[in-house]
Amino acid sequence: MTIDKNKKPVSFSYNNTERCQSRCITCNGWKTPAEVQQKEMTLEEWKKVLFNMHNWIGNYQFIISGGEPFIRDDVFEMAKYASDLGDTVNIVTNGLALPDKLDKVLQSSFTNITFSLNSVENPSIHNTSRGRNDAFQRTMDSIQNLVYKNKYDSNHKWKNIFLSTVVMPSNLSEIRPIAEFCKTEGIGVSYQLMDNGDAFSTLVDSGNQIYGSDIKKAALNAIDEMIRLKEEGYPVCNGFSQLKAFKILIDTPEEIQNIQCMVGENNFAIDPYGNCRICFCMEPIGNLKESLPQDLWYSEKADKVRENILKCTKNCRLLNCNFK
Repeated sequence: MTIDKNKKPVSFSYNNTERCQSRCITCNGWKTPAEVQQKEMTLEEWKKVLFNMHNWIGNYQFIISGGEPFIRDDVFEMAKYASDLGDTVNIVTNGLALPDKLDKVLQSSFTNITFSLNSVENPSIHNTSRGRNDAFQRTMDSIQNLVYKNKYDSNHKWKNIFLSTVVMPSNLSEIRPIAEFCKTEGIGVSYQLMDNGDAFSTLVDSGNQIYGSDIKKAALNAIDEMIRLKEEGYPVCNGFSQLKAFKILIDTPEEIQNIQCMVGENNFAIDPYGNCRICFCMEPIGNLKESLPQDLWYSEKADKVRENILKCTKNCRLLNCNFK
C-alpha cells in the first residue's frame, strides 16, 4: 500500500521510557531487560527528533507515554522544548511518581494530563491490575491533589485532567462510579476495552473473542452504561461510534473486521530507543536517530507494514488510534 505523498500522520505517541514502578497485567513494557532500558534516547536525542518532527509536520499535538514517563526527570525539559517550538504536549501517567512533583507538573508545558485508573470504589481492583498494593491510594492522592491545586491555586497554570480506564471483568460495576467521580472532580474519562482479551480471564475461545455468557452479558450492560452516561452529559470522552464498536466486539466479534484500521495512514509512534512504528504491534519502519521521520513514513518498509495492516485481523482497531 503506497501512501499519498501529501498524506501526513495525525496521531503521535512518544514513549520516553519503558521503566515503570507498576507491574500491570495489561502491559509488557516493564518486562524489558535492564540492559535494553539503558539504551533509551538521551534528552538531546529526543530534542533532535522533536525538531525534525516539527519541521516536517508544523505545529502538532502528541502524547508522551511509557512505561511511566515521569520516571525521567528530563520529561519536563522535553515538553518545554516541544512547546517552545509551538507543539501541544500531553502526557499519560500512573501517578506514582507525582506526589513530590505536583507543583512542577502544574508549572510545566503539558496541556493534558491523563491518569491510568481502573477503579474508584474498590481499591483492590486497581491494585491487582497494576501489580502493587499501594497503587490505588498513591494514584488517587496524586489525582485529587492535582485537581485541587489546578482549581484553587492561582499561582498555577490550568491543566486539563483525564482518567483512562481499562475495562475488565473485575471493574464492570465501576463504570458509573468512575464517571460520577470524574463529574464531581471536573475531569474527563476515556474507557478502553481490552483489544486482545487478556484482561477477560474467562475467555472460552481467545482466538475468536468468544466470552463466557455471564461476562458477555455484564460487559454488554457496562457498555450500555457508558452510552447512557455520555447521553446524560457525564464527561465520557469516547465517541458514540467507539462505544457502539465495543458492543460489536463483545456481541458479534466477527463483525469487527468490517471496521477499517487506519493506523497505517494516521499513526506515528516512537519508542524510547528511537524506533518508529505506524502500528504498535508491528515491526519498526526505521530509527529516528538515523533517519528523518518523513523518509521513514514514505519508505518501502512503511508501505509493506501498511499492507500487513490491511490483512491484520486483530481487534486493536478499537483503540483510540481509530476513534477520537
